[in-house]
Amino acid sequence: MTAPSQIDTTSLLTILGVIAAVWALISPTSRLRLRFCMAWWDWCIGGVVFLLIHYLVFAPVLEKLGLYYSLGPWKWGLNSSSAVYLLLLSVSLYYFWRTRSPKLARGRVRIFRELIENLHLTKRYDELVLLVEPQLSKLISLTKQQSWLVRMINHLDKPNIDMSALFHGIKPKARPASRVYISPLLQYLKSCRLARKEANIEAREILINLVTSPQLTIHLALSHPHFCLKLLQADEAIHSDFIENYIDALLAAPGSRLYVELKNNQNLHRGNRLLLQENNRLLRFFFADAASAMKNGLDNAIGTAVDRRLDEDNKLAEKLNKPLGSYYDSGRFHCPINSGLTLFEIMVHEGIHQGLQDHMWLHYFGHFAEKILTQMDTSPDDETYQEWPTPFHYLLYRLISIATDWAEQCALIDDSEIPEATRSADKFDQHYISKEATKVLGVMLEYIIPSEKLSPAFKRYLVEVVVRCYIKLENNPKLSDVALACMTSVIMGKDLPTKISHRLKLRDVFRSIDHMMRKDALKFEQTLDESLT
Repeated sequence: MTAPSQIDTTSLLTILGVIAAVWALISPTSRLRLRFCMAWWDWCIGGVVFLLIHYLVFAPVLEKLGLYYSLGPWKWGLNSSSAVYLLLLSVSLYYFWRTRSPKLARGRVRIFRELIENLHLTKRYDELVLLVEPQLSKLISLTKQQSWLVRMINHLDKPNIDMSALFHGIKPKARPASRVYISPLLQYLKSCRLARKEANIEAREILINLVTSPQLTIHLALSHPHFCLKLLQADEAIHSDFIENYIDALLAAPGSRLYVELKNNQNLHRGNRLLLQENNRLLRFFFADAASAMKNGLDNAIGTAVDRRLDEDNKLAEKLNKPLGSYYDSGRFHCPINSGLTLFEIMVHEGIHQGLQDHMWLHYFGHFAEKILTQMDTSPDDETYQEWPTPFHYLLYRLISIATDWAEQCALIDDSEIPEATRSADKFDQHYISKEATKVLGVMLEYIIPSEKLSPAFKRYLVEVVVRCYIKLENNPKLSDVALACMTSVIMGKDLPTKISHRLKLRDVFRSIDHMMRKDALKFEQTLDESLT
């Protein structure tokens, strides 16, 4: 290319003016974002382009000084001005592309932490999610990742301990001389590298800040519920109160995604087990793998959220003490208590079919029954013809009904759903959770039978649900152990024996139920009578 005959610095002045104006107006957060998006080679590319523009503009001076190299005449009608324009356009498009898809590198974790903290403190939560979500997997891996130097030292300097020789009192073989001299040096290098784990520490701080802020968790639960599921992959979320705050926030907002999915997830799979549909992403994430739900602490989170509302939410208790009205048709789908029971129902059903050997905190149902009876009004109405006079009556029925479903569900277990390692484990009991459900049935009846807040008709109604469950279990020879556990838990109690006064009241209620049902439950009645003699 040939040098132009004159120097026109208009383009340079325009570039510098634009850069100065933009830098003056850009916010500190945007500067941090720019620093995070740009790597050192991006700044090098910008610097090279900036120097090349000066080279083209000051070509006459460089030619006089003998520092200009020409490639021949300009082609295609280009000149230095149009070339400067094309260079600026190219570098602008490059920077635009780089800022749209930044990648988190170990060397930029500190800048990323400052940026996240800035967005967090200024409550720009939506921007925070847009920035963190693409980098989350890399962020989590950084907290668990060792540097290549540490991995190489671990491979080269493996511990050489002969356990067999130690157990038999034999002197271990001496280490090679090279290992004796090199090992201390390698271990020193390893300790120095571990002491400089700035990126790992910074990444862990970012995750801790994300999962330990209740206000941020509330916003994420309502606006970005699926992003929270990705956060649960981090150990920091499991070891904090994040899952408790997340579930509590979902239950606190009647319009949250959780309520939408619960209302749209009423199709049955087998028996009374609900089918987890693909479009209900929260429910599938939580319960498709029951063991993961236990690991995440989901069972305790749900129980704590429901327990606290029954204890402290007086407005909710007042609403649940009113006549049933439209509660069954629509109100229950926006009720945190009923929704919490449904979450337990789904979780324990999945645990039954996946062969878990854990009670999954289903014994919370006993606490729920006690607290519901504490919050109920003290005026039972014997004249009512409603199945459930108030929402509280409906919730008591649901507690009993769900527990009986759990007890009966073991008849529908498909062995193919249970992992082979679980089935072949020692003392594996396919009916373990169903037996635990019978225990909580007995506990709930210990609160229900003597309560003066329930009418005799409603007590009879609940006892009929339990006796009907017992009859189904007894009529199935494969479930004889569950039937025995049900009868024993309801009459005698399991952990603590029931009082004679409770058994007397239970017998009175039992004798008031339908005579055909009593005939089918003859063994139950005989055991109840024998327990009183």
